[in-house]
Amino acid sequence: MARGRRSGWALPLAGVAAAVALIGGYVYQQRGSVPPTPAAPPATQAPPPAAGAQSGAVTLSGRLHAAAPVRDPQLGIEADAIALYRMVEVRQWQETCSAAGCEHALVWSEKWIDPARFREPAGHQNPRPPFASQRFLARDIRLGERRVDPLLALEGAAAEPLQVRAAQLPPNLAATFREHDGFLYAGADPARPAAGDLRVAYRVVPAGERSLTGILVGDRLQAPRR
Repeated sequence: MARGRRSGWALPLAGVAAAVALIGGYVYQQRGSVPPTPAAPPATQAPPPAAGAQSGAVTLSGRLHAAAPVRDPQLGIEADAIALYRMVEVRQWQETCSAAGCEHALVWSEKWIDPARFREPAGHQNPRPPFASQRFLARDIRLGERRVDPLLALEGAAAEPLQVRAAQLPPNLAATFREHDGFLYAGADPARPAAGDLRVAYRVVPAGERSLTGILVGDRLQAPRR
């Protein structure tokens, strides 16, 4: 049966400052701005209906963009995109039991594995991560000049990897993380990940030419009724 070391993090978070404190504490215990988007030409579309009026389903084409970069407020990463996805994985103990007994193995998991549910929890503690995987949506998403419902903007859109460097993080976090195999990594040795090690990666739904089908309500394109 494998044995792991104990680790722990403080739970509360309050923006980047809290993340700095939590990750900094973990390290001791466990061992740009995107340039403004050029003005987009109006999407090909019919004249706007009266305010509050609702049309049938229409398909509009044009440049899908946001008024400002989408941002992860905890780690300070931002991108010229419609959506930003932060994936957080933690090296954790996983228990598998049978009639012959229980075995424990270290795995990467986005979800926290509660050791209180283990039949044999001793020596296999899993610290709660200081932050979790999360999606961030840009504000004021538009197709040409039309405002677009964020969920409609994501329909059929493929997310792509976003290369992030430790230097893009706030100074204290930049000193905690290193770049490894496409991730931002916090831990003693990426080649030998230990319980409590953390890795973060990002994906984005980029701005670009799109065609969307929806319902026009005033000047806003919304998802059609299902």
